[in-house]
This record gives sequence, structure tokens and C-alpha cells, in this order.
Amino acid sequence: MSDHLAHVSGKILHLFAHRFVVQTTHGVVLADITPKGAEQIALKVGDTVTLEGEQKQSELKVTKLTCDGKTVQVEHKKKPHHDDHHHAPADPAIVLKAAKAAGYEAVGHPRRKPKHFEVLGRRDGHFTELHIELDGHIRKTKPAMADDPKWTAP
Repeated sequence: MSDHLAHVSGKILHLFAHRFVVQTTHGVVLADITPKGAEQIALKVGDTVTLEGEQKQSELKVTKLTCDGKTVQVEHKKKPHHDDHHHAPADPAIVLKAAKAAGYEAVGHPRRKPKHFEVLGRRDGHFTELHIELDGHIRKTKPAMADDPKWTAP
């Protein structure tokens, strides 16, 4: 399902903090009004609402909600898209040095994340996934398999 503008009306069946389920004439819809949106209006099970927003695959991101004659506008903050081209500069040599200092042989290349690198390390014949911060601090380790698709995929 592609994202599109949707208009729905119905009765609230369930409330979960800033998300709720609405029974419409076409079925149920999971709606999200954000925590800030939930602060603007007190909703309860049984309320009849009219919603407008962006229909995502999993839920309706409500931008306008009307209930009992009150209408509120809701803003959904866009999450920043993280990829290797928008990270702060970092030197993978620092994380490779940290892995080596901890007794690991790096297998393959470090994979950049927003605030750390992930490295597949081998020590004593066992594989370990290392999460190494940009300054070289190893913040997490967990057992790994060399043939895990995470590490074998390009």
C-alpha cells in the first residue's frame, strides 16, 4: 500500500496512549496522533471521531482530528534519514584499532551507523559482533555467526 491522504470517521474501540483503533464502515484503522496531539484533546473509548491524515502501511498518521465539535491539528515530525553520506566524519581505523586492542581480528569492513560502527570480529575461532563508538570505545558485543546474512550480504 502506498502512502496517501485519507479521511475516515468512526468510533474509538481501543486507546493506547497516543494511538487508537477506530471502527469505520470499512473496517478498523490504527491511528496515531503523537504524544503532543494527545495532549491537545482528551479521547476516550466510544468517542466518534473524524480523522484526516497520511495513510501509511501500518497506521494513519493523523494531521487533523475532530471529536465532539473540537478540531485539533497534529504535526508529525519527520525522522531524519540516516545513511553513510550524512554522518559526522569518523575514522574507521580508530574502531579497527580498538577491535585489535581487545584481541579481535576484524572480518570484512566496519559498517557505519549514525553514532557507531559495527564490526564482525573473530577471536579464538569464535565470531563476535562488535558495536564500537566513534571514539573507539566498545559499547556492546554479542555472539555472531560468520554466515549470518547481515555479514554475508554486500
